[in-house]
Amino acid sequence: MKEESIARPSFHGPEIPNGRLIFIPFMPIKSFVSDLRKKAGQKVNIHLCQLFYFKEQAVLYGPVGASASVSTLEKIRLGNLKEIIVLSYCGSLSESIKIGQAFLPLCALSDEGTSSHYLPGENRLYRVSTTRRQRLVDYLAARDLPYAEGTVVSTDAPYRETRSWLENMQKRGVVAVDMEMSAVLAFSEFYGLETAGLFIVSDELSPSSWRNLMNTQIVFKATEKYFRPLIFES
Repeated sequence: MKEESIARPSFHGPEIPNGRLIFIPFMPIKSFVSDLRKKAGQKVNIHLCQLFYFKEQAVLYGPVGASASVSTLEKIRLGNLKEIIVLSYCGSLSESIKIGQAFLPLCALSDEGTSSHYLPGENRLYRVSTTRRQRLVDYLAARDLPYAEGTVVSTDAPYRETRSWLENMQKRGVVAVDMEMSAVLAFSEFYGLETAGLFIVSDELSPSSWRNLMNTQIVFKATEKYFRPLIFES
């Protein structure tokens, strides 16, 4: 039995079109965010985030991090939310995944503090919706866009990715790292929502170095190629 929370969220905005939400925790391209503001039919401010309404779906821009993301999604859930597609960025923990590549997570390991408040998870591992993931696979296939796949770990402390932490993740078969996915999946499973994600690899972590190309053309071009049609042509 799910115990109800004493503190409960509120939401002051229209229902989410078709119950479909695209969640973008962070976007390095200013013109992309500007286009969201120009092309949306309506905009609702939720604390430090913005919720943009389009004909077939809504787009949430921000916030970053597991706790802030789920707190915001708790409010939007009251607007008849049914499914979430996370469009975000991740770091590579494997030599097989390179900066600029697209990555589809199959499941997410929790190294953050939010997901366990919703579901304990088997070994703190949360799986994406097979239905929503297949929709992303079909989208990529139709446009002949390549992608990698595997397990992502979500962390609260991106600047505590130590050598021992990296070795532990690699032993567990984790190939990428982000900050939100496991918590969003735990939240979604708790409320019966269907969620999947599509990431662009923005940086690479090895035992000896960190290579961060978030604000470079290789990441910008991949963002435009993979994300823009999902948002503006759906």
